[in-house]
Amino acid sequence: MKFLAIMGHEETRPKVRALFKEYQVNMFSNVSIRGCNCENKSAGKQSWWPTDDMVGSYSSLCFAILDDDKAEAIMLELERNPLVVDKDFPARAFLMNVEKTA
Repeated sequence: MKFLAIMGHEETRPKVRALFKEYQVNMFSNVSIRGCNCENKSAGKQSWWPTDDMVGSYSSLCFAILDDDKAEAIMLELERNPLVVDKDFPARAFLMNVEKTA
């Protein structure tokens, strides 16, 4: 099993829902997030996330727990066709193993 989280602009949420529906995955939940640029400017930048001086944006984090094959298929789809509302801020996907459930 995998834990798949997709984070992007708030307006990305319907696109994530449509993607999950296409792959017959039920969204477990979604969370609204108010981002900020509060990192220490002397610290190294994260290669996987834009860090500049723009004002924080409203984001959405959608996630699901799903079978490995569907998770890999969705990740491949996102690599080929990123979910984009703002070209400078494509949705980011994070895939993690689920070791246990209770």
